[in-house]
Amino acid sequence: MSQAGIMVQVFCVVLATAILVYLYANGRRSRATYSYMVCIGLLFFWHLAEILLLMAKDDTQVILAIKIKFLPVVYIGVSWLYFCLSSTHSKLVTNKLFIALLLFFPTACYFFLLTNESHSLFFTTLDYKVITNGPVFWIHTVESYLCIFVGTIYFFIFYLKRKIGASFRRIMWLISAVMLPMAANLLMISGVVPNYGLDITPHVLLLTLILFGLEVYNKGFLNLIPVAARHFVGNMSDGIIIVDDENLVVGVNDSANKFFPGLSLKIYDPVRRLSAYIRQNAHEECANKLADVLEGVEISNKNKGNMKIAGRSIYMEIRCLTGPKQVSAGKMIIVEDRTEEQQLLDEIKNKNALLVKANERLMQSNNKLIEANKRLEKFTETVEELAIARERNRVGREVHDTVGHTLTLLIALSENAKANLESDPGKAEEILDQCIDLSRKALNDIRMSLQGTYEENFKRANLKEWMNYLVKTNSASGVNVEFLLHEGIPSLDASRVMVIYRICQESITNAIRHGQAKNVNIIIKNQKNALRLYIFNDGKGCAEIKKGYGLTGMEERVNKLGGTISFGSDGEKGFNIIAEIPV
Repeated sequence: MSQAGIMVQVFCVVLATAILVYLYANGRRSRATYSYMVCIGLLFFWHLAEILLLMAKDDTQVILAIKIKFLPVVYIGVSWLYFCLSSTHSKLVTNKLFIALLLFFPTACYFFLLTNESHSLFFTTLDYKVITNGPVFWIHTVESYLCIFVGTIYFFIFYLKRKIGASFRRIMWLISAVMLPMAANLLMISGVVPNYGLDITPHVLLLTLILFGLEVYNKGFLNLIPVAARHFVGNMSDGIIIVDDENLVVGVNDSANKFFPGLSLKIYDPVRRLSAYIRQNAHEECANKLADVLEGVEISNKNKGNMKIAGRSIYMEIRCLTGPKQVSAGKMIIVEDRTEEQQLLDEIKNKNALLVKANERLMQSNNKLIEANKRLEKFTETVEELAIARERNRVGREVHDTVGHTLTLLIALSENAKANLESDPGKAEEILDQCIDLSRKALNDIRMSLQGTYEENFKRANLKEWMNYLVKTNSASGVNVEFLLHEGIPSLDASRVMVIYRICQESITNAIRHGQAKNVNIIIKNQKNALRLYIFNDGKGCAEIKKGYGLTGMEERVNKLGGTISFGSDGEKGFNIIAEIPV
């Protein structure tokens, strides 16, 4: 008997190990799965202790084996209760005080077992031949039965309320399976059934856990839709209907019922209610096919179609839900309202005819566009010519201002150098050095004008610095240039500094070239939101002012900034320029 008992225990140990390995490798990482593994693990250690007990040869080995055995025994009841609470998502499993109280009692009972030699309250007699149960043992037994009983009843009440696809006969079978080890253990410890040295309680309990676990796994009790997922599905605009493998509706959101007026599909209604509704209210070719699929016809990739129900275009798709090993676990029905899409398609058809006519008109317009394109090409050529002419004028104006002023100064400086060549050679040499510097500067200015970057120079200095430079470059020309810059002149941008400088530069050039002036006076005043520029020279006057390239360039520069400029002379002596530039 001992050898046979050991073999049975070894088989149970191997079976429990296989279950634990499988759950660890493939199980869903959840509290329910882990609590189920704890139950199997306790039975694993129980069977190991039974092997030690069967192999014990004296009182010391028996006592040691019993103490090892009762470590899982005292906790099996509370572990079962915890598993039932976890699989039903009870809030108690997260309550630390409840968990502490749940573990306190079996821990206290095991403490009494470990110290049994001092008080004999767990076993009144404990030796190799006779084991007599004490009061603490019976209290532990009642506590374990109570935990198993309460957990099992709570589990089945929870799922009976929800009718999770299980028949009454199957539920009663599961309850009987759970109660079987309790009854076997009670009969053995009460002495009604002798154990012949073999405690069958862990074997029956292991078998019960396996059967119960398979039923829970197959029915998906441990894989209920989380609250967040239910909330998400419930708020979807598309209709979602979930049907289990017994053709019962186990999930339906409000949107689904809106698509089927008068149906009012509820949880655990038979799916044939939906199929009958479709046959009655939809008359498209695909309606009967979809109804057949709902009632059990094999699902394929073509189980979808559009139907007209209550004046709306409804799209329905039926998908197969699979469990472990690709075994069918039910169906998911997706329903969409495509009324607007259908209306758009109808509008597209109607508008397509209009588009055909519009296309004919477009062909006519295209011919006109071809002609307009030819005219546009000619216009583009004109625009290019204008752009070239505009750039040519800009370059010409810049070169005129730079070269004209420079050449005028060079002539004046050269005449001055010639006059001092014999009387003052040192001064003549100094004037020639100024001519060379001025020529180099003019050459650099011409290059920058051609590149369009000349305005960059005016970002590096303010108006006063440029006016000082202008006076300095004309100091040796024989013309006295003076300028007055009133206080309160605001900070000017480069374009305005450049315009003022160019006007003054061209004015000095004209005073030297045309007026043979000896003095040029420049005054710059700050007006309200504008600058007023006055330029006077004492050269020859003119009765009639003829605007050449220089004066025209001044007008263009000022007009570009939104300002005004005027020219004047009394006809006999002197010439004046007055310009106003907005700031």
